[in-house]
Amino acid sequence: MKLVVNGAELEVDDRHAKTPLLWVLRDVIGLRGTKFGCGAGFCAACTVLIDGRNTKSCQTATERAFAKAVTTVEGASGPVVNAVRDAWYRGNVVQCGYCQPGQTLAAVSLLESDPTPDDAKIDEWMSGNLCRCGTYPRIRAAIHAASDTLKAGPEPGPLVALAEPEDRRLTPDELVDPVHPYIRIHSDGTVVAYSSQIEMGQGIHTGLATIVAEELDADFDSVRVVNAANGAGPNGDVYGNPDLGSAFQLTGASNSMKGFWVRYRLAAAQARARLVAVAAEAWDVPADEVEVENSLLRHPSGRQATFAELAAQAEQLPVADDVQPKDAADYKLIGREGRLRVDAVPKILGATQYTIDQSLPGMLTAVVLHPPRFGATVASLDDQAALAEAGVTAVVPIDEGVAVVAETFADAQRGLRALVVEWDDTNAERRSTAELLAEHVRLLESGENAVTARDDGDVDQALADAASTVDATYTLPYLSHAPMEPNNAACRMREDGVLEVWVGSEAPEYVKMNASSIAGIDKEQVEVHITFAGGSFGLHSSAEHDPTAEAVQIARALDWKHPIKLQSLREEEFKVGRYRAMAVHRVRAGADVDGRLTAWHQQIVAAPTSVNLPFVRDVMFTNGVDFFTTTGAVDPPYAVANFRLESTNFESAISTMVWRSVGNSHTEFARESAIDELAIAAGRDPVDLRRELLAGSPRTLRALELAAERADWSSPVPEGRARGITSSGFLGHSAQVTEVSRDERGRVHVDRIVFALDCGRNVNPDLIRAQVEGGLLWGLSAAAWGEVVLGQGGDIVTQNFDTYPVIRMRSVPRIEVHLIESTELPTGVGEVSVPSVAPALANAIAALTGSRIRQLPFSKTIKIY
Repeated sequence: MKLVVNGAELEVDDRHAKTPLLWVLRDVIGLRGTKFGCGAGFCAACTVLIDGRNTKSCQTATERAFAKAVTTVEGASGPVVNAVRDAWYRGNVVQCGYCQPGQTLAAVSLLESDPTPDDAKIDEWMSGNLCRCGTYPRIRAAIHAASDTLKAGPEPGPLVALAEPEDRRLTPDELVDPVHPYIRIHSDGTVVAYSSQIEMGQGIHTGLATIVAEELDADFDSVRVVNAANGAGPNGDVYGNPDLGSAFQLTGASNSMKGFWVRYRLAAAQARARLVAVAAEAWDVPADEVEVENSLLRHPSGRQATFAELAAQAEQLPVADDVQPKDAADYKLIGREGRLRVDAVPKILGATQYTIDQSLPGMLTAVVLHPPRFGATVASLDDQAALAEAGVTAVVPIDEGVAVVAETFADAQRGLRALVVEWDDTNAERRSTAELLAEHVRLLESGENAVTARDDGDVDQALADAASTVDATYTLPYLSHAPMEPNNAACRMREDGVLEVWVGSEAPEYVKMNASSIAGIDKEQVEVHITFAGGSFGLHSSAEHDPTAEAVQIARALDWKHPIKLQSLREEEFKVGRYRAMAVHRVRAGADVDGRLTAWHQQIVAAPTSVNLPFVRDVMFTNGVDFFTTTGAVDPPYAVANFRLESTNFESAISTMVWRSVGNSHTEFARESAIDELAIAAGRDPVDLRRELLAGSPRTLRALELAAERADWSSPVPEGRARGITSSGFLGHSAQVTEVSRDERGRVHVDRIVFALDCGRNVNPDLIRAQVEGGLLWGLSAAAWGEVVLGQGGDIVTQNFDTYPVIRMRSVPRIEVHLIESTELPTGVGEVSVPSVAPALANAIAALTGSRIRQLPFSKTIKIY
């Protein structure tokens, strides 16, 4: 069978005629820019152009592409392509980047058919393409920018991705050097920063590049950033997270910039001091007379040298004890606009290597069939039909299912569908979602296993004396992470006994612990290669029972003869869980005759999540209380004299994990909804009540006032529209106003979101805005439609994007992000905007309809479009 792909005629074995074109492109031809997202036509990450039309390659049998021109992201070219890619780059569109090859090709097809589309046309055309990072506002703006470029001319040149710097293990000497683990200057002048924080879309690589270029006085365009790992040395792990006492490497809690602000500024300042010292000695001048700018060292005498010329000698020098980072008054890059993401170009071009793209000689692909209910195990297995499928090489029972190993993903998938498995439900979770929710509510009402997390003042007396009270129960469902790249891992055992693992993990230490335990080797015999992650949102924090564990189990069962890439099907990823826990809250609050909040009693029932994370649980789970469950409730931004919080740990076989914004994702829904309800009961304006409660939190108060001002809170809204407001001290200091409307069919639409944020020093303002935008859309998606459903008998019903709807381009509101200037230390922004979305929307809907919705998702009660 002949195909024409990117202008080249290729011969493909006839056995692949019925195989989805996606897998022929990826596994047979070797073009891996086209991505697998769902395999069912719901996300369009697999978009290619067939005769110029954007097409979902996962739904297109290869034979249907016969005699047609197939264009993948690698082969796309021409004026429209260049204009789209340039607009994507200059608009800082990309976050994790996994869906962007498909997004850009869809945009190219749109502009080829309509060179000047309006917003409605863009939304209609692009709504088939999902982006879990929520880059939709920037995609829309980039399409307009590309259209304008094509009209104005001349076209921009093609983007070019530079080769990735080498990822290698540090030598013993490098491990003890204060600079080398973090920054190396190559002989060509390239500055390579080794990031202890994984890049999964949050922009930390660009943040580190900015810090390093600032402190080195380097040319920003010369700075490259790579994911680093394997930093264990005599003085501990050089990549250990400072917020965790540098005990081990972990990306999480949105603390990348907060935790590494000092480390990388100092390392860059030390590297600069070494360069200056070499130049001063060579020129026989005082060091303070050497000027550095844009990777060039100069002296008033006219002497000059590049970083490249001095780097090798500088690396040999000791670091002076008195080196200090710059004074903020001297910043030229930090806090300024104009920084473009350092990881954008390869992501736009489809050249970035995610775990799914790993390829090694002799590598086989494995997929796993997991039980249909949590906790079920294999009772019997008939694998004859699976082994008869072309390309299938083995069937391997593992701890939590059955793996099919094959030459290609499509072969393995066919083998998986041919398996005949009977499951043992002896220890299975047999309760449905409704039954699980009922049990949460029962435990809440009985209080039988409740533990007191905080108890101030006399809550009971204050409630009894209150002039106005609220007593409300709020329920939130299980939620999936559902990143665009389904979870995966790859491994191989080298001849020297070192087990290599490729994975987009947030915690390389967990990978080592997990892999070494299964392989039966010492932890230091595991070498971790951290790939870019196609989204995470907490999913890649797992420490066991994950794709790494599955890949290593399979490779060991096959006597380490083949490198193994374990790739999850979207359906299988839903079946293994690691959900955001279901949560039920009851809030009883009271106000005095003047409408002042006097009492607050909150109860929570939810499965604990910190217990799933080694080391973290030792700090976050104490005296029966899980801080990952209570965060946002136990430490609200408001001052309340009489305050009690109780928490109950729910038990089931359902796997849970941290989810973007962790406990705040549910605690703030209850807190901010109840505050609004109390304001209404007490006859107070919701902003005025919050302003009073934030008197002791001036930064959060400033955010509240700014959001209210920019959203025209004090002005009346037009008929058929309403606003809701929230404030938060989570990570930074923020407030949000959401404006909604209702159409003639009674459907609610989110029209506008105004978000004010003080996150300390703004290192890269546009990247902060991008993270806030993405977090808002992530939160809106979950609040409006997100819910994982277990049916009768505990069967996992939700298994793809058809039953787990997520926000599309057509539903995106106008978003305004207002950053507050600050000289305080930077804080995290990757999760900061997520928790406010649901309560702000609840408050707005209540103002619009007069009805309070306390159960998420909102779509269970009202239509959201």
